[in-house]
Amino acid sequence: MEMHTAPAPHEGALLTQCAQASILVVEDPFIQKYLRTVLGRRGYQVRGADARSAEEMLRSTPEMVDLVITNSPRDFLAFARTLPLLYMSGAPDLELASRFLRSRVIRKPFHPDQLLRLVEDLTGSL
Repeated sequence: MEMHTAPAPHEGALLTQCAQASILVVEDPFIQKYLRTVLGRRGYQVRGADARSAEEMLRSTPEMVDLVITNSPRDFLAFARTLPLLYMSGAPDLELASRFLRSRVIRKPFHPDQLLRLVEDLTGSL
């Protein structure tokens, strides 16, 4: 009896298979780079932008953004009913966060695992 087994996919293939959501990060460049690293390792497509560019992107091609991560949710109130938002702050305004239909708050500093759980929750990916 001959048995054939498929080779186990290497880590890069797994990331490609689970390339999940497209995430737009509106934060300072250091935080953008950190989030690009942490989330990119999980297969997320991560782009950084300033608030004005992000708003233009959300108005012109909203289907290209599955989640916004920002420390200034006020800039995105116009999208509060449709935009999943992860609000990261050392002292978050919880009333402001509650105006978004789908939002989570993460307090700085945070552990990468906390970040990943919230992103997975907001994007519906595992």
